[in-house]
Amino acid sequence: MGMLSMEITIKFPDPAPPEVLAALSDLMQRVGSSATVTTDAEWTVDRALKMLRDTNSRTLMFVEEAVEGEGWVDGPAFRAKWGESALRGPSQSITKAIKRGAEQGLWSLDITPPFRPTTPDKEGWSKTGGYYLAEGLLPIFSEAMTRLKEKGWDA
Repeated sequence: MGMLSMEITIKFPDPAPPEVLAALSDLMQRVGSSATVTTDAEWTVDRALKMLRDTNSRTLMFVEEAVEGEGWVDGPAFRAKWGESALRGPSQSITKAIKRGAEQGLWSLDITPPFRPTTPDKEGWSKTGGYYLAEGLLPIFSEAMTRLKEKGWDA
């Protein structure tokens, strides 16, 4: 006979205050390991904007290229335009910004990374052929970039 479970939903405005997340985490540890916490792990324009503001200008150029390329960044073309090492920083910058945002309670650490690399470029040893923006994220990141430009890169 399987164990029955009760689902309890707690909703907070996005982002939930860090002290609420800490209190919930503390409560979960006290009630035992049979309970699980699931947080909202969907990208929104506001979340994309917060993540982009926590990156650097090279990463913003990368995201802009993805938006202009309908969700695709061509590795060789991006390197030809911005230099051989141009793709080294952006994905790392995005990963770190996602981790910092999760630590601040802005989104779940389980949020889908917005970009995924393709297999290595056939022309360059171990270089990525390009990056795809995850399914459904083009309108979200496009709007976030528009807002970022309207208010200035550092706004």
